[in-house]
Amino acid sequence: MAKVFRVLIAGVVSTSASAVMATSPAQADEATYLHRLQPTYTSLSTQQLLAEGYKVCKAERGGMNSADAVKMVFNDLDVWVAAATDIVPAAVEELRC
Repeated sequence: MAKVFRVLIAGVVSTSASAVMATSPAQADEATYLHRLQPTYTSLSTQQLLAEGYKVCKAERGGMNSADAVKMVFNDLDVWVAAATDIVPAAVEELRC
């Protein structure tokens, strides 16, 4: 089970990393971050999304890689891996990590 989880995260993170590199940092802000996530993740509050997004930024600035950030979000918010893999790149791109 753990191996399947690692393989799934590795694939999603590599795809997410490509998207992060292709985006422009201009116009990145909280409103855009929330607009990107809230329509899909209605069970998470604005405060939860922002707090976790900034936690992702802090972790990545501290040297955490995206795969570990996905695991962190997965555990912190008790969401599906797919949700965590959406939240991490959204934070990196929109909150200017």
